[in-house]
Amino acid sequence: MIGELGDQGELFQCTNMEALVPAGHELRRLNAVIDDRFVCEVVGHLYSDIGRPAVHPSVVLRMWILQHRYGLSERRLCEEVQMHAGYRWFCGLTFNDPVPDQSTLVKLRTRMWAGTNIWEIVLRMTVAWCEKAGLPPAELMAVDGTQIRANASLSSMVERPPELSIEAGEDASADAGATGADLQIEAGGRPRGPRASGDARFRHEKFSNATHTSTTDPDARLARKGRGMETHPRFLGHYMADVRTGVIYGAMATCATGFGERDAALALMDKLPHKPRELVADAGYRGGAFLADVMSRGVQPLVPLGDGPLEAIPEFTRPAGTPEAEAKRQRARVAAAARNATRLATRRRGARTQRQRIRIEHLFAEAKQQHGLSRARGRGLIRVDQQVKLTAAVQNLKRLLNMRPQRATGLAAGCVSAEQATLHAFSRIYGAKRSHFRRPISRYGRHSRYCPGVNSKTTPFSSGL
Repeated sequence: MIGELGDQGELFQCTNMEALVPAGHELRRLNAVIDDRFVCEVVGHLYSDIGRPAVHPSVVLRMWILQHRYGLSERRLCEEVQMHAGYRWFCGLTFNDPVPDQSTLVKLRTRMWAGTNIWEIVLRMTVAWCEKAGLPPAELMAVDGTQIRANASLSSMVERPPELSIEAGEDASADAGATGADLQIEAGGRPRGPRASGDARFRHEKFSNATHTSTTDPDARLARKGRGMETHPRFLGHYMADVRTGVIYGAMATCATGFGERDAALALMDKLPHKPRELVADAGYRGGAFLADVMSRGVQPLVPLGDGPLEAIPEFTRPAGTPEAEAKRQRARVAAAARNATRLATRRRGARTQRQRIRIEHLFAEAKQQHGLSRARGRGLIRVDQQVKLTAAVQNLKRLLNMRPQRATGLAAGCVSAEQATLHAFSRIYGAKRSHFRRPISRYGRHSRYCPGVNSKTTPFSSGL
């Protein structure tokens, strides 16, 4: 009888890996857009012909793509590839090929491939594949950061030694990686002190980044999203994406410091293959020095600075006594002029640009809900940076998958060029129409949340997968 469970102990079973994967499956479309020949060129010099045959670099990269696409841990990834025929086919493995062990992936990530920039290259290649498919150059980009919960708890916080204590205004990232080796840790991994690991009773104990550090992850910093919210060890993840299409051009992770977002924005801008015309950001990037640095790179920042009048450029009647004082005065003049220019440019563009900026928040929401970016999978700033970049690369692949079938439809509909077809596809994918951002008029009011026919779960950045 069909479906009856039997012994299932046949000696030979003839199967075809190609026939097990459906024709329109996502893995087939993902395999069609990935060109992983660059991996051997980047890490090929690390391998030798002597000894046991190693796992092919393309297999490792494809396994990491599956891990971040479906939000799996490395142990769960190896288990899924072991029993999932589609995953095996995507990684180029047959039923007779052994699946790499979790320890192999960890050693490649932390030791062998640690000295290469493979994760940054993978992100750049996804952008190049999108441009090859017809993505036009980005003219308006958005930058923002989000907090990532570290793989550490508050019970791992201990006081810093006096020689390692930092001032409140000092950049906490300067001592990252040095505190873990200098802290006294017992053989079992528990810090020496009045509180054992796992004890959550710190009723009369106050924590601060200047006086405390985590023994589990010394790179993590105490941070919270707002007043009255819980404080946990966290990192900051940063994206720089095209507002119109949602393609992420740059991604990185930093320690949760006060100036992490602005420094990361400048670092991501310097890595761009071509500079955008405008950069939109929220009020957290309103510092005059940051705006001046962005304008010095030939990019106009668009940051909400209020509807007040333009501020006066500082004028000084007395000459500066020292060169340092004169340099400080000059920085104040430049910052005031940059804020005035940004205020005028933002008013000229209107509120629509700031509404478009919210789309980068949708990218963070997608990364946290679907790809596991809400919490760090590993420990250390380097591991979190790898996770952020691979997650951004997977999101770009999703944009590319959604774009390819729509592009042919746009050309068949009579678009005059591939660029117009691509823009048409992206607008259909991400809901770039005005109706997605404006609620219909009803008897309850234009912007009432009781307006019938409005689905509050619908977002402009619906992935479609």
